[in-house]
Amino acid sequence: MELSQAERDIKAGYRGEAARFSLELLERIGALMGAERFEPIKAAYVNTCFSGAPSHVDFLDFVAKEGGRVSVPTFTNVGGWDKRNPDIRTNQDGKQAEADTRHLMARHREIGVDLIMTCAPYQLPNAPKLGAQIVCSESNAVSYFNSVVGARTAKYGDYADLAAAIVGRVPYCGLHVAENRHATRVLHVDNLPGDFATEDLAFQLIGHVMGRKSGADIPVLTGVPLSARPENLRSICASGASAGGVALYHAVGLTPEAPSLETATGGKDCPEDRITPGDLAAARDELTQFHNGAIDAVALGTPHASLSEVEQAAGLLDGRRVADGVAFFVQMNRFVHGVATERGWAHQLEQSGVTLITDTCLYWRPGTRGLRGRVMTNSGKFSYYAPAELDVACRIGSQRECVESAVRGQVWTDSGLVLP
Repeated sequence: MELSQAERDIKAGYRGEAARFSLELLERIGALMGAERFEPIKAAYVNTCFSGAPSHVDFLDFVAKEGGRVSVPTFTNVGGWDKRNPDIRTNQDGKQAEADTRHLMARHREIGVDLIMTCAPYQLPNAPKLGAQIVCSESNAVSYFNSVVGARTAKYGDYADLAAAIVGRVPYCGLHVAENRHATRVLHVDNLPGDFATEDLAFQLIGHVMGRKSGADIPVLTGVPLSARPENLRSICASGASAGGVALYHAVGLTPEAPSLETATGGKDCPEDRITPGDLAAARDELTQFHNGAIDAVALGTPHASLSEVEQAAGLLDGRRVADGVAFFVQMNRFVHGVATERGWAHQLEQSGVTLITDTCLYWRPGTRGLRGRVMTNSGKFSYYAPAELDVACRIGSQRECVESAVRGQVWTDSGLVLP
């Protein structure tokens, strides 16, 4: 790779050992990816708080010891501990996760990282805009920044993301390059039946099918209802990234790089396929391990719920209590929690028996108190990962179905959301 004078100075150690190591790591990655140079970035969203694995701790300790500092605004993903609910994970593994997370948080703070502790950083004020070069590693956020915002990031692994934040550069290749962002597969979404067009559940399922059908391609969707809200597009991002690793998709008329199908594909012919109601029904079945009967828990907010989703949950409960024996969790970031508290929605939810989670995510180990058995969720991502990570069976449903089931203590199905 061709290095600028500033980059050669970093490589020579003028900015310290942490920066030198980081540049060398990124240079090797760039060489493997065929990059010819580096590109400056405006922000970074790093995953190095997510796990207390020894390699994470060692790397952060090394960076801090060597006086490393991030050179662009840098923000953390979730960790293994929730400051608002310090005892939510009560077993020994949970205590270790807390200790590891607190150590990593201290190290991140020491090197200049903002501890936002969320998997949905695009919800925060001053998030990146169209065309901004950034670094991101959390899968749903990678897809959202690329697809819905139109910022540019690859799917970065741990350590490469923080290394880029330290040197303020990335190898100029992959999705950082405009020419590489054109769609390579067209997926035509059939008309959604019944009430599905207005329900986020449909978009969760579209994302899952998109992930399954896309493989290594960049998909462009046609026929997605133009009434889709940012939360709906986020649902496509999260489910598509879970089920198929989609880091960028386009939706004609909805996402910024797809005002038309021709623009999205760059005018090239692409393989075409359809997403049918039958596909959506199959996706729902794939994400569901039980259909009827009593439930043990409800989990909303994977990725972290938006402000409007928190408001909707409070409105759907409308002061009613969660059934005895049912644990009800709503996950959100600190910013959303703060606003929801000011507007009274957080208090309403807690009065109904809901536990509000901020700094962590519940679909991965160590297990959470009360999150066991038969779990209702509105999230394709949670449904995809949780059964393998935790001792749970999942049923995916709309947010209304989840809330009603929590109040009744058993599965409630909206008859308007039945698929063939």
